[in-house]
Amino acid sequence: MRHVVMLLCLFALAACGGSPKPFAHDPSQISYGRQLRDKVEVSISPPRNMPPEMGERVAAALAIELQSYGIVAAVAPAEAPIAVEGVMSTRDADMSIEIQVDWRIRGKPRTDEPATVKTRAPPEDYAEQAERLVSRIAQQAAPRVATLIGKPPNFIPRAPGQVAAGITIPYEFPPDPAAAPPPEGTVPTSTTTPTPIAAKPAESQVKVLVAQVTGAPSDGNRQLTSGMRRALGSSKLVIVDQAEADAFTVAGTVTMTPIDDRMAKLVVKWIVKDPAGKNVGDIEQSNPVPLAAAKGSWAGFGDIVASAASEGVLELLEKAINKTR
Repeated sequence: MRHVVMLLCLFALAACGGSPKPFAHDPSQISYGRQLRDKVEVSISPPRNMPPEMGERVAAALAIELQSYGIVAAVAPAEAPIAVEGVMSTRDADMSIEIQVDWRIRGKPRTDEPATVKTRAPPEDYAEQAERLVSRIAQQAAPRVATLIGKPPNFIPRAPGQVAAGITIPYEFPPDPAAAPPPEGTVPTSTTTPTPIAAKPAESQVKVLVAQVTGAPSDGNRQLTSGMRRALGSSKLVIVDQAEADAFTVAGTVTMTPIDDRMAKLVVKWIVKDPAGKNVGDIEQSNPVPLAAAKGSWAGFGDIVASAASEGVLELLEKAINKTR
């Protein structure tokens, strides 16, 4: 089975000399995992005071998380009626570091309460701008930012098997790791009573190994690999770090064929294999690109490329899961 996903490319360089960005999101692209929308609803700016590359990755990861809640989001400077921006601050917290991001809607009075997200992490994760830290910041921010823009989530993003079964899990805000623990002996309580069907999450335990992408110039391999991990992880699949007997595999390869001295045909191909190693299908993204842009940093745009492909990957996984029933 073969799916072909065509992406439009964005290569205009900002006057200030920003990094070339190989891919731009095509909002007209059909989505398998959510209802098609006419245009981007929210643009996300990298948080101020955050290291630039980490800020771009957080903005891209948050855009993906918001999309999994049914909100069409993209990284600034995408045009959208709502623009969200954040300000980061850090402080020591025992043996860890607490990273706080105050998210606000641009143009709203500064007296309005921001959507504040606090994430604790080992100092080395922050120093290395680790992928797991970027993902945690985005995952914790998404429901609060959704509420900030007037679309509070009422469900948890679903795995492919849950979508097929029509299951919607009642939403509860994740606990704030910076909040004080409950007094000793206190029995935890919940304000939401889960429905019986939501207590049957067998399909949510689908395991996927995202193999290291190969063939991309610059930092493309790393950005595409981490982007696909985040995109599939936001769909509540279990992303594993090494091959397991019951894990599917998603492998990406990039080829670049010169057209002339300025342009090349860039193809990103994703192959999905079942736990037995049998091909389930593939997704192909292809477009002519300027050589200079493709050799620039893929930060942020690796997430957008992977997110576009992940829709087809989810469909392939869903069909493979249904075959085993």
